[in-house]
Amino acid sequence: MSPEPSVQDLGFLLDATRRLNHTLDLARLLMEIRDLTKNALRAEACSLLLFSEDRSRLEFFLAYDEVHAETRPHSLLAGEGLAGWIAGHATAVIANDAPHDPRFRHRVDREVGFTTRQLLGIPIQRGSMVLGALALLNKEGGFDEADLRLLLTLGDPIAFALENALLFRDLEREKAENEGLYRIGLVLSQKLDLEEILDVLLDCVADVVPYHAGAVYLMHWDSRELEWFAHRGYPVATEERVRLKLGDGAVGWVAKTGQPLVIPDVAAERHYVNARPSTRSEAVVPIVSQEKVIGVMNLESDALDAFRNRDLRVLTSFAAQAGISIQRAQLYRELKEKQRLEDELRIARAIQQSFLPAVSPHLPGFDLGGVNLPSKEVSGDSFDYIPITDGQLGVMIGDVSGHGVPAALILATFRASLRAEIRNNYSIVEILGKVNALLCESIEPGKFVTAVYGVLDSERSIFTYSNAGHNPPLWLRPRARARGLSEGGLILGSFRQATYTEARIELKPGDLLVFYTDGVTDAGLPHQEAYGTRRLIAAIEAHRALPARQICQDVLAEVDAYAGEAAGDDDRTLVILKVLPRSDRS
Repeated sequence: MSPEPSVQDLGFLLDATRRLNHTLDLARLLMEIRDLTKNALRAEACSLLLFSEDRSRLEFFLAYDEVHAETRPHSLLAGEGLAGWIAGHATAVIANDAPHDPRFRHRVDREVGFTTRQLLGIPIQRGSMVLGALALLNKEGGFDEADLRLLLTLGDPIAFALENALLFRDLEREKAENEGLYRIGLVLSQKLDLEEILDVLLDCVADVVPYHAGAVYLMHWDSRELEWFAHRGYPVATEERVRLKLGDGAVGWVAKTGQPLVIPDVAAERHYVNARPSTRSEAVVPIVSQEKVIGVMNLESDALDAFRNRDLRVLTSFAAQAGISIQRAQLYRELKEKQRLEDELRIARAIQQSFLPAVSPHLPGFDLGGVNLPSKEVSGDSFDYIPITDGQLGVMIGDVSGHGVPAALILATFRASLRAEIRNNYSIVEILGKVNALLCESIEPGKFVTAVYGVLDSERSIFTYSNAGHNPPLWLRPRARARGLSEGGLILGSFRQATYTEARIELKPGDLLVFYTDGVTDAGLPHQEAYGTRRLIAAIEAHRALPARQICQDVLAEVDAYAGEAAGDDDRTLVILKVLPRSDRS
């Protein structure tokens, strides 16, 4: 029979219980356990190990007197070492020659630079549940049965105090997590800026799951790439090195599978992409919205095994909360970008429309009219009337490769340079040569302009022109076959050494000159046969009695009706010069 405890023993136990129950703060309790047990047993050091959440490891909450309340840099596998044996068998151990005990492991000693000679260890348990093991290390003369009885006496109050402190820690964590979720939900519901949302996410996460570096990647499913969007704690220029495809690294794997991932030791993990030399462990969770992965949140720690399954659950909750806001912000960004582009297109259209003649010039004996119908984007077509001298008028039609704002800018450059050269009174051939040289210098390779520029001498009814790679204007004469005006040279802006020639035709009453862009004759493609020049000529002939501008409007309406749903896929421009019968001249 064991001896009854003395009054002195009871006094010590009461005082120890009071000290252990004085605080619910885990770090302070660990220090109290250390100081109480070391002083009572006159030991050199103290270690306390508790089972991990999945009970696969024993983690050092006290490691050779060092307190690790938040992160545990050292651990043993369940059953490993003397501490593992004590916890696994729920049995106390006295090992006064610990280095030679076959159950002893030297690994952690070597990691911290400590030499264990003697060890006294007991299981820490509440009822039948073993929480872990408490070990006292090194005592002069070794540990004895009296030391064991004393430590066992302290076991129950230590276990009780630990259970309360761990429960309090978990409640505080849960409170912080709920507050964090509420705060992030409140803040994110008011944010529409994507960068701001992701910064808030990383800030709120740090309050409940400490980390040394964090990043949020956004998924681009069209290219199957992950964009490193928001980050902190990484070395300068890391972003230049992080280029992830779907499936690459831990982040790519999580994006591909939609499953969270904890990496206790990145050095032993094939999925890890080394973007930060000091990282030891990592936690990665998908950001999901409407059952689709839209991004990934990645946290890294300088400590081994810093993240737990509980952390994954918390991070997953934060990611879910952020997912809706991220998708809303992306939609808002796309809307703003669309609005910006529409504003730019509207401005570009307004500028381009200002280039078009507001009214047709009055030319005795002639009727001149034109219409430009832009495509769904900004038009790459244009036409212009340029007064030169009394009785002489320049007529231009042009078409820039491509559409949109770039085409409009090239068209503006072409128009300005053409008008500038015309003012210098060069011949048509010289004008086109100089305009070609300027465009070759100022527009990117692969872009070009096709154009026809001609001068009408209204007094002599002579039209002199040069065609720079454009659809040949049609010369329609009464009771004669249509003729194309193709004399000229190559397209403008592609060939620096291009040269141009000009031709002169004499116009008669009843003649029509028809200038058009390929959007007119190619209408209907690719779904049906092109409208073509044959139909264009027939339509113009059917309307030739009308004023020039009315002919343009009616013919273009027929072209769009022919194209059907494809109408508006390309720019359409039509300019008609009518030589009036002598009876209609004023």
